[in-house]
Amino acid sequence: MNGKTTHTPYLRQVGSITLPLARHALQAALDKAAELSVRISVSVVDAAGHLIHLAHMDGATLQSRDIALNKALTAVGFSTSAWEARLESRSAAVRQGLPLQPRMALFGGGEPFLQQGATLGAIGVSGASEQEDVLCAMAAVHAVASLLDQPSQRAAGEDRA
Repeated sequence: MNGKTTHTPYLRQVGSITLPLARHALQAALDKAAELSVRISVSVVDAAGHLIHLAHMDGATLQSRDIALNKALTAVGFSTSAWEARLESRSAAVRQGLPLQPRMALFGGGEPFLQQGATLGAIGVSGASEQEDVLCAMAAVHAVASLLDQPSQRAAGEDRA
């Protein structure tokens, strides 16, 4: 095979973040955590949910590592900050069952990286308050957007936390 992609109706190309971009995102989240004087864990995943980069600050709780990864995995599909509003209109079975799904984290601190509405990857932040985790994750989203030369935004219709 020559490395070229064949265009066919049976294949699709998916954009995904690279390690250098993941490193910029992670550093932006760590810088925001330092500014806020909090200790966090950060996970960055690609568009398929594969872990690309992970950092665990000195003093961050052990459990924050797994929670950060779960937030990133959840955020590949959608921002974790918007779940409370989404679940209000769902049945009790959905509200109770969704949080029990493996690797789901339905609270703030997970954000997707978007380009023209397509998810390129996601970041998960855990270890501080939910609001501080969101601020650190959004710092990463803004850093990625500025490197991709597009305004940062969530998927259409989602409110800021």
